[in-house]
Amino acid sequence: MKQGIAILACMLACSGLTQAAQQGRPRIGLVLGGGGARGLAHVGVLKVLEEARVPIDCIVGTSMGALVAGSYASGRSPEELAEQVQQANWDDLLSSRLPRQLNSFRQKQVDQLALLPVDIGVSDDGKISFPKSAINTQKVELFLRHMTYGGTAADFDQLSIPFRAIATDLEQGEMVVMKDGDIVSAMLASMAVPSVFPPVTRDGKLLADGGLTRNLGVDVARELCADVVIAIDVASPPLKREALGDIFGVADQYTRLMILQNQRPQLGSLTSLDVLITPELTDLSSSSFDKNKELMALGEKAAHKALSQLQRYALPAERYQEWQTARTARRLQPKPILEVQVAELKKVNPEVMRGALAVKTGAPLDQDDFNQRLQQVYARGDFTQLDYELLDHGSGQRMTITPVEKDWGPNYLNFGLALGTDFDRSNPYALTARYRRTWMNSLGGEFDGLVSIGDRSVIAGEFYQPLQIDGYAFVAPYVLAESSPLKLWFDGRQFAEYKLEGSRAGLDFGSSWARYGEVRVGPSISRYRGILEVGSPTVDVGGIAVDLLPRSVKQWDWGVRFNLYYDQLDNLNFPSLGTLVHLYGYEAFDGRVEESQFPKDFERYGRYGLDLTHGFGWGGNSGHVAMRSQLARGGDPPLSDVRWMGGFLNLSSYGYQELQGDEFFYGRLALYRPVPIFSESGKGTYLGAALEVGRVFDDFLDDGWHSSMVGYLGIDTYLGPLYLAVAYGDNEKTRYYVTLGNPF
Repeated sequence: MKQGIAILACMLACSGLTQAAQQGRPRIGLVLGGGGARGLAHVGVLKVLEEARVPIDCIVGTSMGALVAGSYASGRSPEELAEQVQQANWDDLLSSRLPRQLNSFRQKQVDQLALLPVDIGVSDDGKISFPKSAINTQKVELFLRHMTYGGTAADFDQLSIPFRAIATDLEQGEMVVMKDGDIVSAMLASMAVPSVFPPVTRDGKLLADGGLTRNLGVDVARELCADVVIAIDVASPPLKREALGDIFGVADQYTRLMILQNQRPQLGSLTSLDVLITPELTDLSSSSFDKNKELMALGEKAAHKALSQLQRYALPAERYQEWQTARTARRLQPKPILEVQVAELKKVNPEVMRGALAVKTGAPLDQDDFNQRLQQVYARGDFTQLDYELLDHGSGQRMTITPVEKDWGPNYLNFGLALGTDFDRSNPYALTARYRRTWMNSLGGEFDGLVSIGDRSVIAGEFYQPLQIDGYAFVAPYVLAESSPLKLWFDGRQFAEYKLEGSRAGLDFGSSWARYGEVRVGPSISRYRGILEVGSPTVDVGGIAVDLLPRSVKQWDWGVRFNLYYDQLDNLNFPSLGTLVHLYGYEAFDGRVEESQFPKDFERYGRYGLDLTHGFGWGGNSGHVAMRSQLARGGDPPLSDVRWMGGFLNLSSYGYQELQGDEFFYGRLALYRPVPIFSESGKGTYLGAALEVGRVFDDFLDDGWHSSMVGYLGIDTYLGPLYLAVAYGDNEKTRYYVTLGNPF
């Protein structure tokens, strides 16, 4: 019986006769306004409308209102909407970054440089360009595909509730009402806040946030179906004068006033038959997604206050159930994929999309599998996002994939800053610039150049040439020149300092394992020079001047270098999951040494090492174990191959470079937990402590094992990790640190 009623209701709706007309009641249009996170209050209102048995005949949404309205019109219940809102990781959804484990290994290597996560485009004629938006909607789109069941309809009147999404033509400044096509692209266009989210190209128009022209589409609802309008206003109110003291407050006020100006005529058009619900969200901003439970609860509260007005349009239980049954019967369903097309690419080789295009036709899209393959392509870093549309064609869907290339590329500049102090002798810093020239040929050949100025100055360049489009095999010629100080310590005091200069050139042959790591091996030739700049090379021993240090050292050698990397850490600085391994080695076959006062012959030598970090979770805490070790074989290495300990998170109670040697061991156990200083969840801010041990194995310098304890407040910022720390160790010294990017 119920099934028959549902079929009849669907037939009536499809023929243009609504249930409202059949039952002699007014047609009700629900209007959900924009307001960012404040729009989550709409979910609470929907819950009360269903509890009060108020049927909705059409629904219109703007911005976040369009996301809620489109999901509801697709067939989702208020309970399902609330569950999905609470389960969503909003910080992640509204981030352009993939989980670090999914990034390509070459992108992970850049994390060591602490560069700003912003690519600046540089054309061949020197023109500078920037991204069009701060955040892409790659993850939001996948979330909305899930919210709409991976389905779509020929037009939005065929949804469980007729639906309209409002956007703005970014070129003409006119309102655009979207009534057909791909439902998710309509929702994305409606929420595309300029400069925050990328505009959406749809039907030949460049579309942006609907709040610019119609934040509350009352007139759209009346034109669509409504005899009675229920309007939900969640727009942010104007700021008070005291909040307008800087440029950011004034800019925010400008946006708020612009939205209120186009909203006032809509509010003024409401009559005594209509219902206006305005949740009291004063203290909650458009970015308060972490307060989603509170926002939905405030929506419920506001709807309950308007319950006496809403109940005028309530249906008896049996008739409301008929309406609900008909709505459920028209829920969106995924259909078989009939055809797959891909938009033309301008710079990137279309072959990179090959895996993503392997969509099985004749069956509904496997969203989880397809989304995973899209993420693998996105992780290459060539696209701002990978959009796709599903258009209804009766018995199935036509799929169009639209890869959005970085239009400010393919040449990029990045900048970074690292600095720190131990409030004693060490104040290291580094200013870094990186230039990348991508897609120099059809296989993805790439030039990568680096300049760093600071305590360690570096100029480096590499040409990375894949031998296949997937990069499983590659060759990489490189050059590097660097200059840095090397401080010499004795008995806790610095007594000398060398200026080290070195250069290296080589050719690596390697294999890349996509996001997991790579292996490289190849010949290299190196030149080194050390000049004593601070301290005397002689000491007085019984009235006799004895040379202990060479005034200068020169060396060149050639050999074979080997590097093997595996990196699946979820966070380089505050990991809670995954492992990073770096195995390296160098075997010098021949060369020459020149030392003032101490001439000697070249001896073959080898250096082999391991760097390892493993992240783990422990209750509400996270932590990691780290180990670094190096073994030596043969003759003395050049000074630039000497490793050291001392400095923050490198035996922190010791001075920078205080312990040196070509054979050493260092280990660390660190624990940290989120603290709610800058956000309620504490995400990105950690209170931590670490235990460190280390030893240099050297016939002259070896004085046994050393240890340090360090406590710190760490903040994961866009500029790199910021630490405030204090350390104490077996040397009975206390050191204090402030570092950004940790240059120690």
